[in-house]
Amino acid sequence: MRITNKMITTKYIRSINTLSTDLNKLNTQVASGRAFSKSSENTSAAVKAYQIRRDLSKTKGYQANIAHAQSSLTNTESALNHINELVQNAKVKVMTGKTGTASADERSIIATEIRSIQDQLLHTLNSNASGGYYFGGTNTDTPPFTLDANGKLTYNGYTLERPLPAGTDAENKALIGQLKKDSMYVDIGLGANIIADPLDPSKTIVDTGSVFQYSISGINIVGSGTSTVNGKTVSNNLYDLLGEIATQFESGDDVYETVDALYGKLHSASMEVVYNLTNVGSKTSYLDFMTDRYETQTLDLQERQLSVEGADAASTIIKFKSQELAYNAALQMGTKIIQPSIFDFMS
Repeated sequence: MRITNKMITTKYIRSINTLSTDLNKLNTQVASGRAFSKSSENTSAAVKAYQIRRDLSKTKGYQANIAHAQSSLTNTESALNHINELVQNAKVKVMTGKTGTASADERSIIATEIRSIQDQLLHTLNSNASGGYYFGGTNTDTPPFTLDANGKLTYNGYTLERPLPAGTDAENKALIGQLKKDSMYVDIGLGANIIADPLDPSKTIVDTGSVFQYSISGINIVGSGTSTVNGKTVSNNLYDLLGEIATQFESGDDVYETVDALYGKLHSASMEVVYNLTNVGSKTSYLDFMTDRYETQTLDLQERQLSVEGADAASTIIKFKSQELAYNAALQMGTKIIQPSIFDFMS
């Protein structure tokens, strides 16, 4: 069989192309640090890599949700601390005013100071950031706390004394229960689950036990309903309660016994603020724990990803240099195999 010059040239060009392809592949591995760039190059490793990337993506999403919840809880804690300071300041002033040594003028001044605390309390209860209200539950668009025509505190449109004036006690109790549970939730990897709505089985809702509650309904902070003090019906919520105490001081009568009873209710209401502060602290601690957990998990996944997708740097560089040497040698050999002719210099 006669070996022609064309056969030699064709075989040579095919070999050069193969060397060039392998060299380019090794060059890509060195530059990217990845063992493969296409799934077809290593199907088994690619499947594992996709699973790891999916887990990394989910973990990154959980971390973003946790960061959002932490930011919200930090702002909530700051607002609650201010509310607690206001309530403690009010208690001190009430203690001063309900003693028998305080004159009518002094009580009037204390009443003015208490009403100022009322205004500050209302403003703090409507604290917001980035367009969202901390204590509005799922209502993040409008101030959750407002005053009705009688100057009574309302929460998301419902009067805290009696949400449904024409409703029964059972209906009002049920509504208050719903308002207390109305909160914002976020998925932080606890296994978010969808269940049938207990109130309407034809609908589905997120199981609140499978997600993280990061907001506090304002009604849990200020209180709701009414009670009887010395034969008089008074509000249980902090705002209206402070207003009732201020009114008693402004009356000029001997109100020691009534104010003392109202002070007892104020003290009980103030403990709810402290309880919610503690609740926020425990939630923040839990999120810190989850943050550390996901940081560790991310590092583990990144190590697994490197072991599956990553190319050994030293070995790859050695292979690249060897392939580069072979390619250059082949090019030099080509000048010997393929002899130039006069046609190569003709234009």
